[in-house]
Amino acid sequence: MAGKLIVFLCVIVISQGVDIGSLKLDQVLILSRHNVRTPLMDTLEKYTPKQWPKWNDTSGMLTEKGALLEGYMGKYIYDWLDNEGFMEGCPEQKDVLIYANTKARTIDTAQAFVDSAFKNCNITVRHLDDLTVFDPIFFPIVHNTTEVFRNKISEEMTALIKKMNLTESYTELQKILQIQDADICKSLYLCDLNAAQTEVVLEVGEEPNVSGPLFIGNAIVDSFIMSYYEGMPLEDVAWGLINTTEQWELMAKISKENQNLRFNLTSGAKDIAGPLIKYMFNIFEDKSPKFSMLVGHDSNLNSVISALEFKPFELPEQFEPFPIGGKLVFQKFVDSTNQYLKIEYVYPSTNQLRNAEVLCLAHPPKRVVLELKGCKTDSNGFCLWSDFMKLNVY
Repeated sequence: MAGKLIVFLCVIVISQGVDIGSLKLDQVLILSRHNVRTPLMDTLEKYTPKQWPKWNDTSGMLTEKGALLEGYMGKYIYDWLDNEGFMEGCPEQKDVLIYANTKARTIDTAQAFVDSAFKNCNITVRHLDDLTVFDPIFFPIVHNTTEVFRNKISEEMTALIKKMNLTESYTELQKILQIQDADICKSLYLCDLNAAQTEVVLEVGEEPNVSGPLFIGNAIVDSFIMSYYEGMPLEDVAWGLINTTEQWELMAKISKENQNLRFNLTSGAKDIAGPLIKYMFNIFEDKSPKFSMLVGHDSNLNSVISALEFKPFELPEQFEPFPIGGKLVFQKFVDSTNQYLKIEYVYPSTNQLRNAEVLCLAHPPKRVVLELKGCKTDSNGFCLWSDFMKLNVY
């Protein structure tokens, strides 16, 4: 009876709103995407007769500007935590975990964050010793390899492909590319992205993927977006042919459809994100370390958000669904009687990225409060920590 009374009183508290003035920040876990990198595909020449801009590194590597931008974010995060009374000076090693996937861009992003957030402190970036393998915690693959499960995912992906409408996006993209004059048109007769078919590619031990126009379009748009963030002259960003917000939205729609088709799956997200979510909840259950940051990829953010069933949200001043350098910030607050969760998406706007704007408390990144379907939230974005922990089915 006493237990039921406590639960009832907690429900009343959260419905009436939490007394923010009495709260103390107790634990923070950040799931981060790496910062600005070189394009992932370095064989784009066949899709256009035009010359692509040159990058100073091989594909998929954090750029110098990406490291700079991550440093700005690191300093902002530390100043915010200091302002909350959560952290002061150099924290002890046991109170901080910075853990990155084995890709160079994630490790370098984590290091750039540490170098700025914990400058001159003895904080190290953790990762697997073997950098030739994708860390299983971050690897967004289908773990259940039974034929029945794989068929279920394949059927869902195929159904989503049929619902996709990228006609305007493909038309605009191939106009920018002049694809009718490209080698891909002359040799393989792929001259119209709208006439080609996107196909599901599901291989054991690999990420869910696609072939066809969505795969091609996503790789090309990725190059456009990264060159824009990198601050290249506008004539080197899609050859100066993306001049309006509407055009960027059309391009970004290709990226969004690619992400959601592969990782935002009703049938597969919980399986894909399972190891990462289990790792996160182990930290929550241990109540340690005090501050954690896990540095992965947009696929990690997407699958975790889908698996935990976040309510739909919008990220203003961004055209990426999971912005470069963006962070999903889980915050545990406590007062004298209870514990609460607040989740925010903290991310740089497109202008902050392109212009390399210094972030600080007076000029912060964008912050959007998110909600979970399984954790009733008050008007300030707080839900009961106990309700959140019930979402741990891993």
